[in-house]
Amino acid sequence: MTFAELLEKIAHFVAKRPGLVISLISIVIILSAISAQNITLTSGTESMFSEKNVIYKQYKLYQKDFGVGAEDLFILIKGDDVVSLEVYQYLLDLQKRIESVDGVSGTVSPASIVAKIYGYLPPDEAKVKQATGLYASDLVPKPTLALMIVHLGTSDKTEQEEVAIEVEKVIKFSEPPTGLTLQLTGSPALSYQIEREIGKSLGITMMASIILMILILFLTFSGAVRKKYTAFMPLLISVLSVQVVYGLMPVLGISLSEHTNGALPMLIGLGIEYGAQLQNRYEEERREGRGVDQSIVISVTRTGLAIVMALVTTVIGFMSMLAPGIPAMAQFGIVSSLGLIVAYFLTLTLLPAILKTIDRWNDRKQRQDSIVYKKEVGGVVGKVGMLERVLSTVSGLTASRPLGILVFASLIVLFGLYAAPQIELETNYNKYVPQNMPAIQRFNEIERVVGGQSTYTLVLATDEINAETLRKIDEMTKYIVSKEELVYDYSSITKLIEGVRKAYGLHGLPESDAELTYILSSLPKSEVDRYISGNLVAIHFSSNADTQDEFISLHKSLEKDVEFYGWHGGFYVTGSPVIYGEMGRLMTSGQTTMTVVAYIFIILLLLGVYRSLRKAVVPLIAITSVIGVMNTIMFLTGTKQTMMSIALNSITLGLGIDFSIHVLERYFEERQNFSPVAAVRRTIERTGKAITTSALTMAGGFGSLMFSTFPIMQNFGFIALIAIIFSLIAALTVVPAFLMLTEGLDVRISNMINSSRST
Repeated sequence: MTFAELLEKIAHFVAKRPGLVISLISIVIILSAISAQNITLTSGTESMFSEKNVIYKQYKLYQKDFGVGAEDLFILIKGDDVVSLEVYQYLLDLQKRIESVDGVSGTVSPASIVAKIYGYLPPDEAKVKQATGLYASDLVPKPTLALMIVHLGTSDKTEQEEVAIEVEKVIKFSEPPTGLTLQLTGSPALSYQIEREIGKSLGITMMASIILMILILFLTFSGAVRKKYTAFMPLLISVLSVQVVYGLMPVLGISLSEHTNGALPMLIGLGIEYGAQLQNRYEEERREGRGVDQSIVISVTRTGLAIVMALVTTVIGFMSMLAPGIPAMAQFGIVSSLGLIVAYFLTLTLLPAILKTIDRWNDRKQRQDSIVYKKEVGGVVGKVGMLERVLSTVSGLTASRPLGILVFASLIVLFGLYAAPQIELETNYNKYVPQNMPAIQRFNEIERVVGGQSTYTLVLATDEINAETLRKIDEMTKYIVSKEELVYDYSSITKLIEGVRKAYGLHGLPESDAELTYILSSLPKSEVDRYISGNLVAIHFSSNADTQDEFISLHKSLEKDVEFYGWHGGFYVTGSPVIYGEMGRLMTSGQTTMTVVAYIFIILLLLGVYRSLRKAVVPLIAITSVIGVMNTIMFLTGTKQTMMSIALNSITLGLGIDFSIHVLERYFEERQNFSPVAAVRRTIERTGKAITTSALTMAGGFGSLMFSTFPIMQNFGFIALIAIIFSLIAALTVVPAFLMLTEGLDVRISNMINSSRST
């Protein structure tokens, strides 16, 4: 059975049993609404790396071995002078209350370190300040700021967030000394704030998308229907499609994140196109006097066959996001593709069933409305709207200046190729989320205290940690600091030990293992654990690295330094800048992979459909110029590439090629009866109205993302909006211009061949 025959069977079934179709789909929608209650919210960098990624595995291994990272909460303590007996006594009391919270495994603060050293909190404030400077300077970066670390005893993300909420309550109901303020941050606290923001952002973008769609449909589609209120039927189908996808996400194990939440409002704009095209054909058939059932069959079979090409190419674009192996992007591609498939299915079934239900009870009145409609149309035949005037101007320009258009498009592509490598990457995850959240503001501050994006961690493996081993590590560490211009400081167990010996008037590291053991046993365990875990030693290098190139180059340089120095044990370099550098590498290679995959599959599809290399290449030429425009605009506006925007090349290929295919098909149809110039003008002026409406709905869907509170979605929405608008422009200019010029070239080559033969 061919696809056309399948569509015909579906159409007949819907026409005969519209009530059954509506009932069955209503059940599916209700079940999806129930299932949607189980959707989970996630955030963080985990979704950006596959489980096999070596760099990320090392990062997680370091966190596990040394007990740092995502399982820590941090409390910022701010005041005029935080190193005082009153403040320290308050911190000790607060730590006891926090440690009583289920899920907290321990706490550390400058107060607890000093109390551990002496066995109690010294009543002499001078001793407190001295001990703080020697043993807890990392936790008191300046007299007005101290840091408390709260270790969590659970790896479950939901439980971590619950603990963060409880700790926040303990802080809120404590009574700090006058002038002292406490602020909670850390990944668990940041996570639950981000997840709350995801829900808020989704609500804003969904509402913006629906409002934009209502306006666009009212302005562009209300004149094509007999009943004005039915102009919003495509929007209903699109919203219900999103609801079904929302319900399928928990079933498929896909969570709602700062990446996938952008797919849902975007789908409203994309899904409308299918419904608008089918309903437009249904209305045409009804106005021509055909019955409801016949109109349904014609619209479903013919329109359903026509828009399946748009569906397939768009799904190819989205599914190419699976190629790089980045989970966040793969989930976005799956959700988007699934939404379009659901929208297509509902367009073929639910939409015609609803249209028949509306028409069935008022068939006589509908005929009267059709007559009135024809009279109204007949009364304005001579009028030309603004869209028609614009399309007429574009058609005249394209038909008269095809060479100029192609030269300009070529220049855009060339400049886009130059601009692409110049576009900066934004790999800092904290920049992807709303910057006004309290936790992110505090998190940015805490990075300067415990080591953030500019701190590299070198983890060394050794057979035994003794005095000789630590001397070698210390020599190598100082060698690296002196050699690397981007490294300005370090912290390590050797530096901590030197500080202890300095307090007793001694210099350097201990000569004997016995003295080393004594010093290590006298230090707070929480401090030693930051640098030693079994036979592993961690050194933290503070760096000025701030760009993608610096992140990667310093990472490689540190590895070469360790190898050159001759360290005989195993080692690896990790830390946030290493993670950001790896993200940038994945983004760059992923963009290339996705674009190539999308190009290959779309070319194969077009070749399979048209059996012509010329027809297969023409749409891709137009879209290539759009990619050049995107790169140019990003370069000129200083817009950075993010984990989402890198997918736009493949998405644009899938979405924008639809416009070019419509123009291509109509041109060859018109060319059978008219000259190339006339064919171009008729194509643009007639097909232009339909694809302009489609482009506006798509642009509205993507444009709604600019209302998101997440910078990564705002960035994505802006660039996608540009891509869709220029895809429309390229379809109306570059495609017909190329067709005209290549046709002329074919004629000249044919004439030359005939001339040579006659000679």
